[in-house]
Amino acid sequence: MTNIDSQDFDSEESINFREIFHKYVYRWPVFLLGIISCLTVAFFYIRYTPLVYAVNSTLLIKDEKKGVSPAGGDLLKELDIFGASKVVDNEIEVFKSKTLMRRVVSRLNLMISYHVEGRIMENDIYASKPVTIVVAELDSIWYGKRLDLSFPNQNTYLIEDPISGKKVKGLLDSLQRTTYGVFKVEKNKNFNTWTKKNTNSAIQIDIHDPNVVANKYLNDLTLALVSKQSSVLGLTIATTVPQRGIDILNNLVQVYNESALADKNRTIQNTMDFIDIRIKLINGELKEVEKDVENYKSERGITTMSNDANMFLENVKTNDAQLSEINLKISVVQDIQRYVNSPSVQEKLPSTMGINDPVLLGQITQLGELQLQKDKLLATTGANNPILDPLISQIETTRAGIKSSIDNISKSLNNNKKTLLGNEAQIQSNIRAVPGQERQLISIERQKSIKETIYLYLLQKKEEAQLSYAASVADTRIVDPAIAQKEPIKPRKQLIFLGAFLLGILLPVGYIYSKEALKTRIENTKDVTKLTATPILGEILYEDDADAIVVKANSRNAIAEQFRALRTNMQFLHGKNETGKGIVTLVTSSMSGEGKTFVACNIAAAMAISGKKTVLLELDLRKPKVSKYLQLSNQTGLSNYLIGKAGINDIIQPTQVSENLYIIGSGPIPPNPSELLLQLEIENLVTYLRSNFDEILIDTPPIGLVTDAQILARLANASLYLVRQDVTFKDQVSQLENLRKQQKFPKLNVVLNGVKQSRGYGYGYGYYADDHTKRKGSFKTLRKNISKRF
Repeated sequence: MTNIDSQDFDSEESINFREIFHKYVYRWPVFLLGIISCLTVAFFYIRYTPLVYAVNSTLLIKDEKKGVSPAGGDLLKELDIFGASKVVDNEIEVFKSKTLMRRVVSRLNLMISYHVEGRIMENDIYASKPVTIVVAELDSIWYGKRLDLSFPNQNTYLIEDPISGKKVKGLLDSLQRTTYGVFKVEKNKNFNTWTKKNTNSAIQIDIHDPNVVANKYLNDLTLALVSKQSSVLGLTIATTVPQRGIDILNNLVQVYNESALADKNRTIQNTMDFIDIRIKLINGELKEVEKDVENYKSERGITTMSNDANMFLENVKTNDAQLSEINLKISVVQDIQRYVNSPSVQEKLPSTMGINDPVLLGQITQLGELQLQKDKLLATTGANNPILDPLISQIETTRAGIKSSIDNISKSLNNNKKTLLGNEAQIQSNIRAVPGQERQLISIERQKSIKETIYLYLLQKKEEAQLSYAASVADTRIVDPAIAQKEPIKPRKQLIFLGAFLLGILLPVGYIYSKEALKTRIENTKDVTKLTATPILGEILYEDDADAIVVKANSRNAIAEQFRALRTNMQFLHGKNETGKGIVTLVTSSMSGEGKTFVACNIAAAMAISGKKTVLLELDLRKPKVSKYLQLSNQTGLSNYLIGKAGINDIIQPTQVSENLYIIGSGPIPPNPSELLLQLEIENLVTYLRSNFDEILIDTPPIGLVTDAQILARLANASLYLVRQDVTFKDQVSQLENLRKQQKFPKLNVVLNGVKQSRGYGYGYGYYADDHTKRKGSFKTLRKNISKRF
């Protein structure tokens, strides 16, 4: 018997980890099902998910800030007079540009994918496709369409839309204009092998928007520096077809190099065009001046000049050469200013000949790229695109930087020009002292010298530009070409199985915890002790096929022993003052179905078998069951006695259970049971029974439905309150605590009924070796036992 005082009941209990552990261990079938289910799902996920491989490539990029120079050392650096060193961080962004990936998609015709039906799922045949569709022009209305491609014979192809039924037939390896666009279906090296093995199967081709395809591959592309100190760039792309990933990375590097060379050579070509125009002009002027010198000398018979005249002429040549170079640079600066002030991307990049400022050269190239990007956005998305605002701001910032650099260069050139002009004035004053004919000849020779100097300077710059153009190489070097890893990176089998296993444990834990948290019915003695301080007198096991009377003279099963233990505990409820006279014990519960009548009958049987003269009163006048359990007549009973239609001896019936056990049935069901129980007749009956019986048990109605039990409580010495596992609600036990505090029932005790074995809550009665243990081994019982654990 368990006693809990108010102090213990009100105190907060510590967590019993052992009980929690047993609770989850008892539910082992839930964990087994959860783990098997999750592992099965993981198996099929891995089985039907396409394998994803990583394709890697490494690239060395010239970055002088990190001490990396192009192959060839200083020689190529000197020849690359128009180049600017690259910044690796900028080149990473260039690699991520949609423009480069869009070119790769077009070059590899990746906007068309090829699939064939497999036994389980579709197979991508990019690496083994028998033909390649080379697209020259594609109508956008076919984006997102799936078409069937077949080969009626070795020289023709047939493309069919399975939805509309539209068909297009053409010759292989021949460019053709169709309703789909302009394209050519080219044979691959495995065409003959494919057509022999797949005579009746068609290839399914999907047509995609090239921009969407480019974005997809950009999302799969990862770029990162191998280390912070180096300029070696690692490129990785995730793909389901390794060969496609290899082709994409190799072509991306190739397109990047082509684009870089094109940008570098565009400035050189513009410079060469500018020099050619100037050379033609200076060449004509030089011829005229040389003719003037020849005519002047022949007319006057002059062959040589004096030493002073030669010295003055050399000074003039030197000063004029420097002045010509300054004027040429000023014209280049003015050309740059014109380009910077022009908002159109159609404006050609200016020549930067003679301007040796790498920062200015980089800014001019950047401005051209930004303006081109701006015009593309305006053409495709309109002026309301939010990306335009930061782009325009960047253009203005770059333009302002170029203007600032140009202003500084222009001021420096003008200052040098003023100095040279001052030198020219000093030389002219010295020339005036030379005789007239020599002075005029010096003037003509001077013009000739100026033109020769400019001409030679232009020829030198043209040669330098041509050498730079011829020596133009990519500023990158492939360290490792694209190589696919042998093992897939997705799905990761070990990680998925481990995750599935953990999920198979966590889900049952969540299920059990939620189920326990949402339970509103009593599960064990701990649930009772949490809700009430009423002592627990005993526990009664649950049996599926138990008889109405399980306590018999020779019965040794577990449930019979529990009733005997309950009988013993009841003896401790009564003090010495109650010995020698009949003891009245009231049996009640919260609601119907909690086993109140079953427990009352078997307690009475246990007492009778022990030698005590016992009588059981069936005072549940609304729903009597005692007479039915004991197979006795119920025509005359308590209801007849209470209305004066029968005497006490008329309603007392012996039973076959024991010679000491008697029953007083309820009799016919009356219309007013509560009023009958308030009469003195019931008190007289109990007084008589106290004098003639050792034990009197009263089977009353549930207290949650009617007040009969509370009316009869005045006649009892002790009260047993039935609580049944999985039947009684926790709220009802909370109301029991109120009854205890109000002392409406004498010596109130709880009997926990219907306790199921192996429930995981600490109950165990396996020491009784009876037929119950034998029945437990049957398959039906085992299946039922397992189902109860869910």
